[in-house]
Amino acid sequence: MKKFWADFKKFISRGNVVDMAVGVAVASAFTAIVKAFTEGFITPLIVLVSGQSDLASLKWVLRAAQLAEDGVTVEVAEVAIMYGKLLQSIFDFLIVALTLFIVMRVYSSFSNRAKALSKELKEKLTSEDEAAIAKAKAEEEELAKVLAEKEAAEKAAADAALKAQEEADKQRLRDSVGLLEEIRDLLKNK
Repeated sequence: MKKFWADFKKFISRGNVVDMAVGVAVASAFTAIVKAFTEGFITPLIVLVSGQSDLASLKWVLRAAQLAEDGVTVEVAEVAIMYGKLLQSIFDFLIVALTLFIVMRVYSSFSNRAKALSKELKEKLTSEDEAAIAKAKAEEEELAKVLAEKEAAEKAAADAALKAQEEADKQRLRDSVGLLEEIRDLLKNK
């Protein structure tokens, strides 16, 4: 509670132009509420204590009015300090300032909570994204490895088939050469 009042004091004594502009704008919106509250709640309590008819009529008379002999006409006007109007204005100001302070404090609390949740969500998404990217990269590397192995196996099979074909062709050529030599030899002997 001590911190609350210290923050409130700091708030109303701060000279920041933006805060004051916000205060003026919001205070104008709360004027009707504040006026109704002070007139309906605070003023009757003060009137009860002071014995006056209303708060604004509280005054300190320095010199009473002097009436003419007829008792109606005022010859010399009353001189008085009207401190009731000042008190009314002070109460209005304090109520508006307190209301603004509470609204701004609640707004700040929600704003800070929203920022923290946003940051947490971004961090969570970032870590999840990094995990998904790492998983995709690992899958891509595995696929590349499998494709390389398949390609190597296909190349080895093709090389083996080509070598077998070459050997078969060489054997046929040798057989053909052998057959031709036999034919030649038979023709020679005849």
